[in-house]
Amino acid sequence: MHYLICYDIVDDERRDDVATLLSGYGPRVQLSVFECDLSTRTATAELRGKLRALIDPVEDQIRMYLLGDRASRGRVVIGARTIEERQDFWIIT
Repeated sequence: MHYLICYDIVDDERRDDVATLLSGYGPRVQLSVFECDLSTRTATAELRGKLRALIDPVEDQIRMYLLGDRASRGRVVIGARTIEERQDFWIIT
């Protein structure tokens, strides 16, 4: 299942936590928008629970739009700007 997930989060730390979580599910396509693939309803429910735990439900909002095959194929992108993910982390092995 393909979802368009967008958010408006007041606090920088909460916003970063949500972006980090969503980056594990799909690409960031705009500053507060991700396109995520979730394989099952269980995976979708788990992500929703994780997102609920990260936000303040009074100050923040996350929207998840399920995109059917037709909507996903009908995507139109105008402009070439891409969003680069933050590179301020270390991988230690």
